[in-house]
Amino acid sequence: MSPHPAATVPSGGFSLIEALVAMVVIAVGLLGLAAMITAGLRANQVANLQSLAAIDAGNIAALMSANPAGVAAGNYVMTSLPTTPPGNLCQSASTPCSPAEEAQADLWGFAQNLASNLPAPTAEIQCAVACSSTTDAPMVITITWTSQSPDGRAMATANYSTVYQP
Repeated sequence: MSPHPAATVPSGGFSLIEALVAMVVIAVGLLGLAAMITAGLRANQVANLQSLAAIDAGNIAALMSANPAGVAAGNYVMTSLPTTPPGNLCQSASTPCSPAEEAQADLWGFAQNLASNLPAPTAEIQCAVACSSTTDAPMVITITWTSQSPDGRAMATANYSTVYQP
């Protein structure tokens, strides 16, 4: 007779295979969660840049509203951002500015704000229809910048446009 009975008693615990399968399922879930967090952060940055562009466009539109003579004269029309500051930044009450000087100072400030808020910004302000000093032509403000594409794999160009009606 053998000292061990032929029947085995179940252990009542998890096998090593079950534990490994559970770990794989948890690992896949955590990788999915990490990917979702990364995508959410990327989308948040894109939205942040879009908001900053909208704020900067609104600021230049407000400055244009404060200088209707400069708008009527076409002093705000530009195809690229200024790269050098104007001679008069119109920051002193004792030195009055002409509407053209005020527009140059406003555009310089606009360029500085864009440079500090957006990566590689460009901008233009154009008349939506033929510009004329006799009509209040709407002005299109377009801001463009370079940003990471939504999938995060490449750089892409993003833009924001708004219309200012004098």
